[in-house]
Amino acid sequence: MLEPLNSVAEIKETEECDKPFIKVKRKDEDREIFTYMGVPMINEFWPFLNALVRTSNGLIHLEEKEREIASNLAGDVKLFVTPDCTKCPVAAELLYQVAIMNDKVKLEVIDSSVYDELAKKFRVMSVPKVVVNDKAEVPGGFPPDILLKMILKATQGQ
Repeated sequence: MLEPLNSVAEIKETEECDKPFIKVKRKDEDREIFTYMGVPMINEFWPFLNALVRTSNGLIHLEEKEREIASNLAGDVKLFVTPDCTKCPVAAELLYQVAIMNDKVKLEVIDSSVYDELAKKFRVMSVPKVVVNDKAEVPGGFPPDILLKMILKATQGQ
């Protein structure tokens, strides 16, 4: 699936993992833009592909107020999703863009059905769920500007 991306991305395989994950970074940078833990399928496939395209061309589709809030975020952000969730793609699309435009954000999108031990650790009862800096928990099913404000407030409270 990722073979055509070799011109803009470095594709590596490892024998040391027992569950699938994809780390995305630009060839000319050391920073990981985001990590997808699992295999992006069903509803998660298009946001993932969009994120790959955005990573390569830098095109961000956020409103000005969303960009402003996103530029003030910092920290580790985990987004728990499932492939059949209908609200998860909206949260994923937003957070992929935040991670692409803001190098202070480290994003992990986690398929909670594959990484069930992480889902248990972070008490994921419904998705989408955002965990900031392994402490603050934010439900992810809100409109983009409200979700960003909630994440910003969570990071400031720590």
